[in-house]
Amino acid sequence: MVDVKRLSPASQEDLRRRVVAAVESGRTQAEVAETFGVGLRSVSRWVNAFHRAGNRALDARKRGRRPEEQKALTARQQARVKRAVVGKFPDQLALPG
Repeated sequence: MVDVKRLSPASQEDLRRRVVAAVESGRTQAEVAETFGVGLRSVSRWVNAFHRAGNRALDARKRGRRPEEQKALTARQQARVKRAVVGKFPDQLALPG
């Protein structure tokens, strides 16, 4: 079985498009999964996404969270904490030291 995550984004996109095209041409999802060496669940997901959103659904995208989503605090909260802490020692803030 092909580990799709190890392919380049362009190769992943190409594989998804070829898989969907094969299913759309009349082959069963099981046949296509075996032919391309991918899981049946992946084939089903790609075909369903294609039916919902068209070719855009098969485009390569960045994985993971956006940088702004990785922060525990908002910019406003960060600024408040920074103002409260900068220039002070831990004992002044009642922090463990």
